[in-house]
This record gives sequence, C-alpha cells and structure tokens, in this order.
Amino acid sequence: MPHILAFAGVLLLWAALASPFALALHIALRALRRRGIRSAAVVVLLAFVFALLAAPVPTPIITVLLPHGFVLFDASYYDRILHGPALFRQLSTWIAWSLPMTFLIALAVCWRYVRRVD
Repeated sequence: MPHILAFAGVLLLWAALASPFALALHIALRALRRRGIRSAAVVVLLAFVFALLAAPVPTPIITVLLPHGFVLFDASYYDRILHGPALFRQLSTWIAWSLPMTFLIALAVCWRYVRRVD
C-alpha cells in the first residue's frame, strides 16, 4: 500500500511540474490548428519535444528528493543507499518506460486535437 501512495504522490508531483510544458504544447497546437497546419511530421515533432521535456521530470524527484527525504527519518540510510528499497532498484525500468509512454500519450493527444473537426 505505501508503494501505491508513493506512486500516486509522484504522479501528482509530476503533473504539477510538467504542467508548464503541457500549457506550451497546448498553445503550440492551438496555433497550428488556427493556421490549418495538419502535417503529421509537425504533430510528431511536437509530441517528441514534449516527451523529451516532460518525461524526465519524475527522475530527479525519485533519485534525489526521495532519498534525502528518507535520510530525514533514518540517518543510516546513506550507508545502505546502493542497496536501497526495491522502488529505487527498479528505477531503470521506470526511466526506460517513461519516455516512450509519454511520447505515445502526447502523440495521441496532439493528433486528436489537431485533426478534430470543429
């Protein structure tokens, strides 16, 4: 249960920190739509740029902020940091999946917004 709460907290923090990138993406998509630009290459490029900017946001939170938060509660944590909790041992999986998943979600949203009929 604590892992689920930690995951939900990280997602909320990611949403808050990535929101300026999402706003910039929305403004760019709205400008494309107003100008009638519906090129697949432009939509894919915007989704890729958004994914490169927004997907790495949780990584510093997980790798830097959480371990220092653990130290506040357990001073001996730095002695065991390389053998840390399972959440940190599986971090490479999180990083490997965050970029393509963010890209695919952003691509679907961009494609739907630019191509929809008013």
